Parts: sequence; C-alpha cells; structure tokens
Amino acid sequence: MGYHHFAYLFAIAVGLVSSGAIASLWAVATNDSPRLAMLTDGSVYSPLRVPLVVLSAPVRLIGSACWWMFESPLIGFLLLLAGIAWSFFQGVFILTQIFGVN
Repeated sequence: MGYHHFAYLFAIAVGLVSSGAIASLWAVATNDSPRLAMLTDGSVYSPLRVPLVVLSAPVRLIGSACWWMFESPLIGFLLLLAGIAWSFFQGVFILTQIFGVN
C-alpha cells in the first residue's frame, strides 16, 4: 500500500470526522439533528443552516446508506459511494485550505 492510498484514506477520515463533529455540535446546541428538510422553514438561523447541511452531508449519506443496504443494496451502495466521495472532497478542502497540506 503506497503513500497515496494512505493520503486518500486520511482525507476521507478528515472529511468524516469534521462532518460528524459539525452535526454533533449542532445537535447539542439546538437539540435538533441537521437534515435537508430544515432548509424549508425560515428563521433567524437560516443562513447558518445551509453550510450546516452541506458540511454534515457525508455522515447523513453514510447513515442513510446503512439503512438502505437492507432495503435495496444498490441504492445503499450508491449512497455509501456518494458519502465517501463527499467526505473525500471535504477532507481534501480542509487539509489544503485550512491546514495548508500540499
């Protein structure tokens, strides 16, 4: 296993950890879990909800994938792939833009 594979796995892990941390902090602060339906009701927190939903999406996708694996494995696999890809891109963004890793 080359160092490229390690870098890919590290980026995925960073994306998943940051996504879970953001979702958990929002759940602790507001006593409500982040979900897509919360964008439809207007309130004072609406500008905070859009980045929240976008940044917590990998955890939501992978959680939905675990449920869909029993109902329809193809949909579950596609959701799992989407969650991993999203967490990879989020992890790469965090590592390159925030921490300056090249």
